[in-house]
Amino acid sequence: MAEIDAKSQFGNGSPVPSKVRIEVKQFGPIEDATVDIRPLTVFVGASNTGKTYLAILTYALHKAFSGFPRFPVFSDHYFSSRFGLSKYNKEIKELATKLDGNECPIFFSDLPEAFRDRMRSILQDETCLANDIRQQLERCFDLTDISELINIYNPKSTATISLSVSDNEQGRVLWNHALEISSSDIVAKGEISDMKLIDVNDNDTKKSWQTIIRRFHRLFHDSGVRGGRVHEDSLYFDYLLDDLAESATRASGEQYANAYYLPAGRTGIVQGQRIIASSILTWSVRGGLETFPELPTLSGVTVDFLENLILHDKTKWRPKTRKRRVRKRDIAARKRIRTLAEDLERETLMGQILLDKSAPNAISEFVYRPLDTDQAIRLSRASAMVSELAPVVIIVRGSIDVGDTLIFEEPEAHLHPAAQTKIAILLARLVQAGVRVIVTTHSDWLLKQLENLMRAGELEAKEVLQPDQTESATSLCPDDVGIWHFNNDNDLKGSTVSEIKFDRMEGIEPSDFESISEDLYNKAADLQNQFEEATEG
Repeated sequence: MAEIDAKSQFGNGSPVPSKVRIEVKQFGPIEDATVDIRPLTVFVGASNTGKTYLAILTYALHKAFSGFPRFPVFSDHYFSSRFGLSKYNKEIKELATKLDGNECPIFFSDLPEAFRDRMRSILQDETCLANDIRQQLERCFDLTDISELINIYNPKSTATISLSVSDNEQGRVLWNHALEISSSDIVAKGEISDMKLIDVNDNDTKKSWQTIIRRFHRLFHDSGVRGGRVHEDSLYFDYLLDDLAESATRASGEQYANAYYLPAGRTGIVQGQRIIASSILTWSVRGGLETFPELPTLSGVTVDFLENLILHDKTKWRPKTRKRRVRKRDIAARKRIRTLAEDLERETLMGQILLDKSAPNAISEFVYRPLDTDQAIRLSRASAMVSELAPVVIIVRGSIDVGDTLIFEEPEAHLHPAAQTKIAILLARLVQAGVRVIVTTHSDWLLKQLENLMRAGELEAKEVLQPDQTESATSLCPDDVGIWHFNNDNDLKGSTVSEIKFDRMEGIEPSDFESISEDLYNKAADLQNQFEEATEG
């Protein structure tokens, strides 16, 4: 069968972001897993095999690194004034000469040696980045100690979490970071390759760097002449880091990004968000705290999801993140993302999700208004489908931006098969708009629709697909999709993860789905045979 070279649909033709690989060993219910995070990544498999564990881990790592950029982004609090400008002055002058003389490209090795050493030490020091990741993991998983992530079947083993980011074109690892977690210790490892930071034709970044370097020179001169200002150099480290990351990611079309997590229990959270918010206010005073001998806690992914709901009407609010570079194609993609929420309301919900602010000085709540009516219904009285998809509308309409990551647990929950296929189309359209999507699912209907969207992507690459042959010409490039099967052999070691390769004829049928279908068919055939024999007798 002839192969079809389908083109990536991510970002509607914009460059595909860097390759991201997450590897874990002896992690929670997982014995061994190596997963590539693609524009659309799907986790399938039986319950209790670690799909949610890996999804939450991806979210925590995304939060720790401000996304998965080509160049690792570190906060300025990792740097201090003891890294004085005198250590950098000579090498910065050499770098300035290269920039002024248009000697490009500029590589990581062209940066000051002391600066490179500090960047590497951050990746390898348990008191720096590793500690921040540990806190993020404990928060997101709601742990009292990170050692709780060690394989539940082998608690005396060592859990390993590894993240690597590679160049999309050449496949070369740009940087990596790994944690080894034992019951008593954490070991951090990591490295940055000699990657290209500024391309030959990247005049905007060269000018930006020249401005930063002039600031370094001025600060160095003032420190040497007047004294007393070297302590400010940590501020300029942060400026330089911003420009490093910006220039390194621009070539691939990436930018600083946020992550949003839609947990499996989102229906109850949405219906009760007003009560939960009110309770938080009650507990925040001393009298309220005294009624609880020990305060219950929520996982970080639940808290972040709830925060998005409570602050949804704060139009100027967004999670803390670094400044984004606004591009014309991003503005157009943002509009497409907002339109997707409207399409979901009109075509699937047959109504609108609105924020009810009628009660003065009260915490607002979300309501559902069916099409062609003026009657608003509280979500607690709406159908299960409406309650389930309401948070999807809220997040897509009010929070998600180009370059962000959406992690979506069980999008098929409480949905009719027809609605499940429409959700698959929504996921594909988010990918086309430039949103990275990760889902966990048990739905054969959703997988079947994704199969068809990938077949449509191959036909589109051949320019033989007519616009009316698929839902509004929605399609997926097979290379943009990763289907990962979580399998537990019941040997009390934990699950393993393998990729299900897309096949144009067979699709992406998980092996356990196929065996269940076969068992049901054989049982039905056996019962039919028994019925016929009984009837004849």
